[in-house]
Formats: sequence, structure tokens, C-alpha cells
Amino acid sequence: MIGKIAWRNLWRNKTRTSIVIIAISLSYGMMLWLFGVADYSYQEMGDATVEAVGGHLLVHGEGYWDLPTGGQVVSDATERREYIEAMPQVEAVAERVIGFGLLGTADATEGGQLLGVRPDDEAAFFDVSDRLVEGAFFSGERDMPVVISEDVADTLAVGIGDRVVVTGSRVDDGEVTRGLFFVDGIYRGGAGETGEGRAFTRLEDLQEVLGYGDGVTQLGLRLYDESLRNQIARALRDDFDDFDLEVLTWDEAVPELVALIEFDQAFTYIYVLIIMIIVVLGITNTLLMAVLERVREIGLFSALGLTPRGIGLMIIVETAMVTAVAMAIGFALGFSGHLWMVEYGIDLGEMADIEFEFSGVSMDMLVIHSYLDPVRWTVGTLVIFGFICLSAIYPAWRASRMAPAEAMRFYE
Repeated sequence: MIGKIAWRNLWRNKTRTSIVIIAISLSYGMMLWLFGVADYSYQEMGDATVEAVGGHLLVHGEGYWDLPTGGQVVSDATERREYIEAMPQVEAVAERVIGFGLLGTADATEGGQLLGVRPDDEAAFFDVSDRLVEGAFFSGERDMPVVISEDVADTLAVGIGDRVVVTGSRVDDGEVTRGLFFVDGIYRGGAGETGEGRAFTRLEDLQEVLGYGDGVTQLGLRLYDESLRNQIARALRDDFDDFDLEVLTWDEAVPELVALIEFDQAFTYIYVLIIMIIVVLGITNTLLMAVLERVREIGLFSALGLTPRGIGLMIIVETAMVTAVAMAIGFALGFSGHLWMVEYGIDLGEMADIEFEFSGVSMDMLVIHSYLDPVRWTVGTLVIFGFICLSAIYPAWRASRMAPAEAMRFYE
């Protein structure tokens, strides 16, 4: 009975009800759209970080990440790799030799990071082939091949097939060493790589030049389920405790980026909270005005036997009904915006014509789409619904406090 009365009361003043519905639906739809865009951005930033650091999990010699001098070596890398690959949660493992040195010709030199890899392994982590502008990612046509960035190629004035001397320090005795390499590919570097781009060589070639033997600098792990990274990291730390190895998750390797994401999430919640407070205050005022306009009606209900509790409940039910209608419309708007973003997205690089880099992680290819997180959307919906319904408590209390005799004598 109260439900029928509440529904009819909503449409006695269509203008007021429509304004409330528009306010709720637009703010709620905007919140869902913002959640989708933000969640996708966080995923993209996480994926870019995983690509930049070399995996969901990283295994190094003890102390490498704090001071990457190159002296920390993962010995018996093949044995360590086989052990890790036997874990069912691990999708791929890549062995890498990482060093810093000079790439030079007779006329110029350029500093950079030297990265010895196995091409088949690396494809699961950072597929350089996607960024190639010339040549190949190890074509097999040349001995001692090297793949360099466009910036380095321009500085050294070299092209495919040209010779480049790589100078570094041997990890076994610290002596300066040189190796003659031939340019096999040139790739487009990302933000933050100008002048310090990665130079890719074959793993065994850089092991020989830098004196690693059968050791490596890093084992990168890619997991089937990223959410298990902390669990797997703890297990590996226990297993490798006697081998002077450190195991890091990608977020432990780049804590600055994690802090940025957490700050942005907090800002998003604050922004949504401010919008909803404004909406709720407006709805509270609207409901209170509606109660004051219906004094005689409320007095009549009291005279007919409706209890103060029933009168208050009627106001709350009205609010819940208008909120449900508005949120249904808002969900349609937010979900439509989500689908549009999934299909088309927003290319930030094209709009601003800039490259974005944070803590060494390149975001220059970032195209914003949307990701629907069912848990976040559900929790957000329930919180907003409850928050708006709470706004009806004071108007409902005022209505329930009206004395029937005084209310019946009220004239509009």
C-alpha cells in the first residue's frame, strides 16, 4: 500500500521528479564511466611497467635492484630457469644479461643499456619486432648482431649492416672489454629512451663479451595470473634463500608508479564523493521542500491511521523509487559510454602529440579505453544508492513529527 502511494506521489510533480532523476542519473553515469576509464588506465600503466622492467617477477643477484653495478650474477641460470618453468603458474621465463656501456664508431659514441636476450623468450615480454622501423630483430644473417634505437642510429650515423663497437666492463674481473657487432635492426624508442636506449644483442654474445660464462643478470617471469605474483615471489624467496638471489614483483621494482596509481585512485574517489555530496544536498533540499508542500496531505494520512513510522517510511520509499529509476538510466548512460570507449577509445598521444614517461616507464603508445570491473561497479552502485537513500532520513523525520491536528489546519 505504501509503495503504491509513494509511486503516485512521485509523479504529482513531474518537473521536480524529473530534475532529481536527471541529477542522479548524470552523476551516477559519469561515475561509472570514470571508473571504467581509470581502471583501464591503471591496467595499461601496469602492463607498460611489466614490459619495461622485464616481467611480473624478477630474479637477480642479491642487491642488484638497489645498485645495478653488473657484479651481481645469477649463476647456474639454466638450472634456476628449469626449476621456475616447472611451476604451473609460470607462463614464460626469459634469461637476460644487462649491462651499461658505450656503442661507438670511428666518429661518434653513445652511452646506453646493453641487453643480451634470446629473441624467442623475449617475445612474451617486450616484442621489439612491433617497433622495428628497419631490419629485423636478429635475422640470422649476421654474426654478432645488435638491434639499436633510432636515436642511437642517428647519433652514430649507422644503418643496417654497419659495424658498431660495444665497450663495457667484464663482470668477472672488471677489465674494460670490447666487442664488434653489426647492426641488424633499428627500432623506434619510447619516451625516456632518447640517448640512453637499449641495445639488444644475443644472450650468448653478450655473455662472452662481458665475461658472464653461463650466468645471467636477470630471470624475468611472466605469470598466467598476475594476482598470484606476491604468492609466487614468497615461494621463490624461500626456495632461493641459499643462492644469494633476490626476487621482486614488478610493483616492488617500481614503487613510484604504484604510488602514482594509488594517488590517482584516491583522487578519483574524492572527486566522485564531492559530486555525490552536492547531488545529495540538492536531493535533501528537494525532498524537504516536497514534505513542506504536502503538510495537509501528510496530516490526512495521519488522521486516517497511518503511523509516524509509516509516514517516514513512505518518504524513504519515494526516494528509493526515484533513485532506482534514475540509476537505471544512469547505468545505461555509463555502460553506453563504456562500450564507446572500448570500441574507439581516446588516443592521448595523438591529441597532445607528446610522449609520457614516468620512473623510466614509457607511456607514449597509451590509448585510453575502458575496463568494466564488476566488483567496483557493484560496490559503487550500492554505495551511491545507500548514500542517496540516507538523504531522505531528515525529510522523513520531519514528516513523521507533524501533528495531525496542526497539519489539517495548514493552508497552502
